[in-house]
Amino acid sequence: MCNKKFCCEKLEAFYRTDNGISLNFRIVKYIGSFREKMLLLNPKINDKGFIITSGYDKSVNDLETTRMVINYCPFCNQKLSDFYKSDDYVQETIG
Repeated sequence: MCNKKFCCEKLEAFYRTDNGISLNFRIVKYIGSFREKMLLLNPKINDKGFIITSGYDKSVNDLETTRMVINYCPFCNQKLSDFYKSDDYVQETIG
């Protein structure tokens, strides 16, 4: 994880934050039936999601997790799907 490049230092800090601690940035990969349903809605949709959470215990996709899906970095305005293409950044899968 040390060799990964990030769009900006501020977002990197939220990426490295533990799940249960304050705000964090998560990169998730959509797989399986969840991904298939997404493709029905939009065949060109990305297979990764970019999520800001207020911290969580189980999963970023748990119903009790407060989260917001984002497309652009809130600090540098980088389009996240253009920058984080590699699966090496993925922290969780949602299927």
